[in-house]
Amino acid sequence: MHSAAWVKLFQHIPLSEQAKLMLVTATGMEISIQCFLRIDPDCLALKGRLAGSQDAGRVFFIPYANIDYFGFQQPVKESDFHELFGNLELPNADADAAPAVLAPPPVVPPTAAPVASNPTPALRNPLTIKSSVLEKFRSRTGTNPGTAMRPPVDE
Repeated sequence: MHSAAWVKLFQHIPLSEQAKLMLVTATGMEISIQCFLRIDPDCLALKGRLAGSQDAGRVFFIPYANIDYFGFQQPVKESDFHELFGNLELPNADADAAPAVLAPPPVVPPTAAPVASNPTPALRNPLTIKSSVLEKFRSRTGTNPGTAMRPPVDE
């Protein structure tokens, strides 16, 4: 939502309803609102507390671009919602700011895969690889005295 819509929405909420709201920023910080102090074109100044804390009365300046969403902390009856927001009309976004409808990507017919100048060799049978690795390991343990197992030492 663009800044003008946030301004219009916040200005529409009466003081008696502001303490029932909470706001969540784009970083996930939740703020329980006490009241709006100032509604400017670029940011909102409000008095509130971080959710989960007892520190009421803190002042926050929140740019509209950093607001993820806001809403009521308690359930709201549908009739109360329509009474409060029934006549709210948000301003339209500028034509250039409206998101464009994306067309599906063009379908490209499949073509033959290019022939590589150096094709990869065919994979060998995994059992052959496993047995050759085991054979190398076994041959090393017999010839290298550092890899032979030593009997446990009694203390």
